[in-house]
Formats: sequence, C-alpha cells, structure tokens
Amino acid sequence: MSKLKTNLPIKSQSESARNNSTSKDSSGIHNDKKASPQEQARKWLQSAQNCFDNQDIDGFVDLFDDNGYWRDMLTIELDFNSLKKHKIKPYFNQLKLTLPSLRNLSLDRPAEIKCAEDSLQAFIKFDTEHYRGTGFLQLKNWKISSLPLASIFFTQVDEVKGHEEKLGQRRPLGTTHGSYCQPPQLNWLQRRQQKTESYKHGIHPTVLIIGGGQNGLMLAARLKLLGIDCLIIEKTKRLGDCWRLRYHSLCLHDPVWADHFPYIPYPSSWPIYTPKDKLANWFEHYAEAMELDVWLETTISPGSKYHPESGNWEVSIKFSDDVPLLKLQPRYLVMATGLSGEPNWPTNFSMDAFNGTILHSSQFGFGKEWCDKRAVVIGACNSGHDIAADLWQNGAKEVTMVQRSSTYVISSQKGLPTLLKGSYEEGGLSTEDADLILKGLPLDVLETAHIQLTKEVTKLDRDLLDGLKKAGFCLDPIPAGLFLKYFRRGGGYYIDVGCSQLIVDRKIKLKQGKDIVGLTADSVRFEDGEEIKADLVVCATGYRSMKETVRKVISEEVANKLGPIWGKDSQGEIPGAWRLCGQAGLWLMCGNLCYSKTVALQIQLQELKIYDKNWIGRAQEKLDNSLEKPYE
Repeated sequence: MSKLKTNLPIKSQSESARNNSTSKDSSGIHNDKKASPQEQARKWLQSAQNCFDNQDIDGFVDLFDDNGYWRDMLTIELDFNSLKKHKIKPYFNQLKLTLPSLRNLSLDRPAEIKCAEDSLQAFIKFDTEHYRGTGFLQLKNWKISSLPLASIFFTQVDEVKGHEEKLGQRRPLGTTHGSYCQPPQLNWLQRRQQKTESYKHGIHPTVLIIGGGQNGLMLAARLKLLGIDCLIIEKTKRLGDCWRLRYHSLCLHDPVWADHFPYIPYPSSWPIYTPKDKLANWFEHYAEAMELDVWLETTISPGSKYHPESGNWEVSIKFSDDVPLLKLQPRYLVMATGLSGEPNWPTNFSMDAFNGTILHSSQFGFGKEWCDKRAVVIGACNSGHDIAADLWQNGAKEVTMVQRSSTYVISSQKGLPTLLKGSYEEGGLSTEDADLILKGLPLDVLETAHIQLTKEVTKLDRDLLDGLKKAGFCLDPIPAGLFLKYFRRGGGYYIDVGCSQLIVDRKIKLKQGKDIVGLTADSVRFEDGEEIKADLVVCATGYRSMKETVRKVISEEVANKLGPIWGKDSQGEIPGAWRLCGQAGLWLMCGNLCYSKTVALQIQLQELKIYDKNWIGRAQEKLDNSLEKPYE
C-alpha cells in the first residue's frame, strides 16, 4: 500500500510543472482557451502520472493550487488522509512514505465532466499491482490556464484484483446442475439454515458485527459479496426493531436519495421521507434478499478480549439466561450500534420526588397515551421537536419544550433541498457518485462551501427563523450550518418537519435558557423560581459517546484504548469512525451510510495481507500525534 519500492530513476518534474502552468503545454499551446475540459483534465492526470512513475513528490505538489487538497482513502496507507498542498511532502517525510504506485491514471466516464465558469470536476480511475481505484479531480481556471491546478484530487481503493465483489458475471450459480447423487443434496433453504447455525458448532466467523441496524446490514452485505464470512448479532426480537420500537411519529429526516442500501435500492415509488416502520420492514427484506447471517435476541457478554498473538478476539455470546454462553473467536469485531450510544440522562438535578412518568426520548412511544396530560420535553433538537409535536397533535393538555442551549434549525421544504441540490435529489447524481463526492470532500472544503450555502438557506427560511426568534427560540448562528453541525457534533440541530410552526404559533410553549433545579412531586422547577406542572417529563437529552457503548458491550480495557469518536482531528479527518480507532481488530460503524464498502475493503486488505505490515503501528503513532498537534 504505502512505502512501495521502486527502481525507477527519480527525475524532478517540479520545474516543468511550474512552467507548464504559465507557458506552453506539451502541445505548445499558450493559454489555450479552446482546450476542452476533457483535454485539460487528461493533461493534469498525465502530469500527475509522470510524478507517480518517477516518485517526484515535488512535481506532484506543484500540480495543486495553494489551497488544494489531496484527499485519499487507502492508497497512501491503510487509512484516510486530507493533505493540503503544503502538508503533502512533510507528511510523507515524517512517516517515511513514498508516493503510491498508481498506474493508468485516466478519466472515468469523460462525457460526465461537470464544468463551471472557473472550475471543472471529472471522475477518474487508476490501478496498481493489487487493486483498482476511483476518485475525482477538481481543477481551477481550466479555461485560461494551459495546465490548470487542482483544488481537489481524491483517490480511493475500489476493488482488489482477483477478489472483486461477486456481482454480474461473478454471481453465484445458486445450485449444482446434474449432481443427482446419494445422499440427496441440501436445497437452498437448507443450506442457508445450515450456514447460519454452523457458528454454534465450532465454526468461527471472520467478522462479528454487533448491531443489525442500517450500518451493520450494509457492511455485512459488502463483506458477503467480497467472500468474507460474517455474522450479525442483534439484541432485539426482529431486525428493524431499533427503529420500529421508537416513538410513534418518527420518520427519517433525510430524503430517500441519501438513504439507499447497496445492491438493492429502494423502489422508485418509495416516499421521500421514510416512516420508521417501513424502514424497519425493509431491514428484514434486505437481510433475507442478501442472505445475511443474523442471530436475533443475541448479545455478547462484557469482557471480550483481543489476542494480538493469534489476531483473534475471544467473545462470549449470550442468547438467554438459561442457555450457556457460546465462545466465538472472530478476527474482527465491528460495533454497528450507532453514533448515538447509551441514553444520556441529566445528572445536574434530582428526579426522585416526581410522582409522574419520566422517560428518555428513546423510551417514548405514542403521544395518544398522554391525551389531556401536561408534558415537559427537555431538549430542543430532532427528537425533542418530534416528540413535542406528537404530544400536541394527540391532545396533550399542555406541552412545554425546555431549550437549554441554541439549536440550528433548517426547513425540510426549502432549506434541506438547497443543501442537497445536484447530489441527493430526484434526477441528481447516482447514489454511488454522490457518495463518492461526499467522501472525497475534505471537511475544511465542505465547511467553506456550506458557509455560502447556509447563507442561501437562511434567506429561504427567513420567515420561519424570524418567527422562532419572536417566540423566544434560541437559534444557533453556526456559519456552516447543518452539515458541519452534524460532522462536528453529530447533533445540535432540528430539520423542521412541522414542529417549528407550532412553536411560532405558541401551540407548544417554550422555556428558554434557565437551568432546571429539580423535580417536585408534580412539576419541573427552574432556577428562576418558575415551576411548570407536568404529568410526563421526556428527556430528549441525546446519547452518550459511542465509546461508552464499547465500554458496556466489549470491555473497559478496550474502551480506554480508543481515541475520540466523531468530531475533527488535526488533519481534518473524523476520528474513530470507519478507520483506525485505537484497538486492533475493532471497527466502528456509525453515521454516514457511504462508508460500508470502505470498511469492508480495509478488512479484506488485511485478510489478504496486501498492505505494509507496519501500518498498524504507524497509524497508531499517527493517531496519537493527531490528538496533540498537526503535521507541519
């Protein structure tokens, strides 16, 4: 992967790259305004290819705009990197890396190049000795420069040669024709049942996935088609119960185009915003169609251990109290329990005196149960708004939302479509292409772009936002809006699907900015002396870090090895999720749906041993350093 050796002579391309940007190109053209976008992109890729061929890192760096980035997944090393132009060479020097041996760097689907007045974007492809890769290229000033400079160059491993996904012509036959023998062969259903039960009889899965939600199912499907043995354990009675058992009115706040599963997209008649029960049923359909091995009502007993000598985990599987624990030894554990881990309960006031009902938002069911009752909802983000609206709609006598800090609000009708325009929308990019671009944009670039988009969204949502302000609602003025709120915190926002207007119209009351002192027998008491009567208190106060779920489910020892999960490290990457997390053999799946293949490929590359054997130690050093200081 990295540190690949080359016997090619090293020739400096830096001078020619600098000269080409302002004078003649290889065709002798000065400032060729007539050059097509395909020609400009091909010229840049050829210049980059020359640098890769000759290990000319100086020449390669000179191909970037001063604010340009090389964003990479798994070609530099078995990790993710967002390297701004001036940090590329220092990073390679510090970790003693060489440029990856990319070959056949070329346009992928040249007819699909997208052009603006001063920039173009093109999908690319390449290969190496072991794998094929994809990505995209963004060039600045492509119309007026003989060799435009790159603002973004994204590269990622897409498949391993000889170990591709079993799709199309590589799909399984499904039976063995002409094999009439004694004893009779098992049919498809019997083979499926036998495979799932085999793990109870001495067979150990290569990968054990904890959690049968969307991320767990998607990763299992990816691994299966890569030929990697995988088992999902899910604590609930049915797949989809993680959604099915949540509050009555819940629908996804993301539109359908951002929510497709790999290999089996939703039908074209699927609603834009998916109801929770419909999504839950889809989980069962998907697992059956993709032939995924799932054990329901199954958990692991705390205390799992990783043995570096064998490279295996020692895991105790728990079915029920009256069934002995089953020992499994997978090589990889995947936590797919979600970014939102254990419920986060308020700890700064006492609830003991309250005679009513106290629920966390994860426990709330149906607002109809609270008709003619008084409810206080603590928390003003997605769940808090949805639950407050459900209570009001179902006839609660009084609903009060307690907002303890500011919330970013964006409308689902005007604001969200503006953010997703051109990518996740009807007639937009394919899900695969939209995912590729989302993965390829460094967080810093995404933040800059969304500062402008957020200004547009604010104008579109102006009436709604002004109404909220008049009602006393505290809006978060974060310049980069929803996406960065999500990528930095994983919360702190509300995608409005109707509750905001209820607040504007004073149908849902608002208690703003005052700390709760405690609960009396029948009320919530605040530090300003006000008491709000309540029969029900719902704590829509979010969830604890995924690290706490690891602590509870796997072990204290493993949790203590983990670095931060989510947010942003010094290189501009999201730490912990989908990549090195601090514990060998452990992967954390959460958040975005577009990373299932990337995680599956990392596991496959380790299984095939197609990587620098020192990558784990080097990546751990990188993790430690990134928490302290950036690479200079």
